[in-house]
Amino acid sequence: MGLKASQSSGRRPFIYAGALLLLMMTPVHAGEAQPERAKDLRYGWALYEYHQGNAFEALTQLAVARERGGIEGHGDHPALVEGGLMLSWGMTREASRLFTQLLGADGTGSNLSPDVRNQAWFYLGKVFYLEGNQALARENLNRVDGEILAEADHDLFREWIYLRSRLVMMSARPDDEPELASLREQLDETDIWSLYLRYNSAVSALDAADGAAAEEALKKLISILDESIDSVEPDAEREGLLGRARLSLAGLYLRDNQFEAALEVLGAMPLTGVFADQALFDYAVAAAGQGRPERALDALDTLANRELFLPWRQQVPFARAYVLEQMNAPQRALPAFKKAADHYEARIRELDNIRDRLNEESLMAQLEFSRDSDGILTDSYGRLRVQPLDSGMAEVLASETFQQALAELNELYRMQSFIAERQSRFESFRIMLETREQQRQIRIAETRRALETQQADQWQQLHEDFTDRVSSALADEDAGFFMTSQQKALRDKLAEVEKTLADLPDDATTARQRATYRRMRAYFDWWIADDYGINRWAAQKQLMQLDREMQSFQAQRQRVESLMADDARHAELARRIAASERELATLGTEVSEALGSARQTLLAQVDRMLAAQQQELNGYLLASRHAQARLADQLFRASQNAGAGDE
Repeated sequence: MGLKASQSSGRRPFIYAGALLLLMMTPVHAGEAQPERAKDLRYGWALYEYHQGNAFEALTQLAVARERGGIEGHGDHPALVEGGLMLSWGMTREASRLFTQLLGADGTGSNLSPDVRNQAWFYLGKVFYLEGNQALARENLNRVDGEILAEADHDLFREWIYLRSRLVMMSARPDDEPELASLREQLDETDIWSLYLRYNSAVSALDAADGAAAEEALKKLISILDESIDSVEPDAEREGLLGRARLSLAGLYLRDNQFEAALEVLGAMPLTGVFADQALFDYAVAAAGQGRPERALDALDTLANRELFLPWRQQVPFARAYVLEQMNAPQRALPAFKKAADHYEARIRELDNIRDRLNEESLMAQLEFSRDSDGILTDSYGRLRVQPLDSGMAEVLASETFQQALAELNELYRMQSFIAERQSRFESFRIMLETREQQRQIRIAETRRALETQQADQWQQLHEDFTDRVSSALADEDAGFFMTSQQKALRDKLAEVEKTLADLPDDATTARQRATYRRMRAYFDWWIADDYGINRWAAQKQLMQLDREMQSFQAQRQRVESLMADDARHAELARRIAASERELATLGTEVSEALGSARQTLLAQVDRMLAAQQQELNGYLLASRHAQARLADQLFRASQNAGAGDE
């Protein structure tokens, strides 16, 4: 894919989610001011989780907010942030679908400003480029409006030109040459992106077996870098590219046996640069090929004294002994080959022990992770910041597949920790449910005692008796039953008068009094008969009110009984907790399985790397043993010939 995909910023965000969050500085509409603070608490919570480095929690908050009606006051920006977080978790397909749905296939389906849409397409295309998906990378990068991007962020515009140029170079179609030339014209000759394009052009020429074009491109690149690097304040990146270009040019010369040219290029490289060790070895090869074994031996001795001993340097002991043999110094070469063989045997045994004891714990013990209070730090591409304690691990650690598997393992452990934390809370939920049930039983007992003091059954019986009496009086048209309290009082007085008159002797006075009583009684009977309808309606009205009150009373009592018999809310809460616990347990099982798979992937990669090292070392060991035997026989024959000459 080329030497460079992007410049590492050394920041901590998850891949490009951080860059997408910076897009929040752009107005929602062309003339609308961007809010300075989150208008929706749920959005603020999600952003807080993101800035704490908790991408999973931030995604969770956004998902919860979406299920609860969405986020108010921020337009499409929450969806843009969610897409960035998806990218940070490697969910490129999901992020692509979200961006396409959000922005529209032509990029005009959203009220986001054009420069925000531009940068969204750019970052999505860049992720697909890093994944090696050229078709999707080209599709998304071609959606970017170059003029708008150049005005909004010229640095991104330069990188955009580089990525598009690399895609054109990788397509290797002849009709793409004019497009590539047009793209390269938009970058200054000394621009770092233009320099990387030159280097990758040389690599492409080498792949096409066009050594002359590769040599010309590398020479031009070295010339530009020599002139553009500031000697007072040198640029480490440009110096690194210069070293790489010189090393590649020297390798090209070595391939063609142009040893003098290779020595000239390698001699200009510093002994403290990034590629100094490789340059020393190539210098030794060139010097040996030119017939200067002393210079080759000096370079190999310098390299052998280095503290770091990467796997590719395992050839140095054999090469040093070989150079001594080429110098026609068999007495020095023989112990050198023996020393090399002993070294290879020891290293092979060491690798055998490492492979036998290889497990996750021993592997992680060889890695040193950069951490802070929030956990392991990551770079701007989402890779873990890790250094090998054993230099032999550097090769496998530098591979993209190992880095991805390591990052996946870390995220799975975070998810497992998150699940364990949530599972621990279920015990608290169960205690809460038990406490609530105990409190409920206490309230039920208190309620039953209160119901007993109300004598509900007795009142119900009285109500039924009264209803029966009213119904019977209505059927019999019993006017006396419906008398008012005043009428009943008058009836009682008339009854007393009648009783009194019955006890008096019969005389004229009593006769007059009895006649008066009969008139009063007749009037009373007429009054009762006349008020019967009114009194009956008043009684029926009161009965209806009493019925309603009794029905309400009975309904409330039944509701209380129902609540005491079955607590639906409690049961629903218990059901939801049990269902969540089952789902979490299922998720925990899936995460555990994924963890096992991730572990096996990591260990398999390391084991393959160790096996490859062993195979290479076995070759050097065999060659060293053969050289020992050859030199020992040569020295023995020489000693025998010398002895015969003395005789």
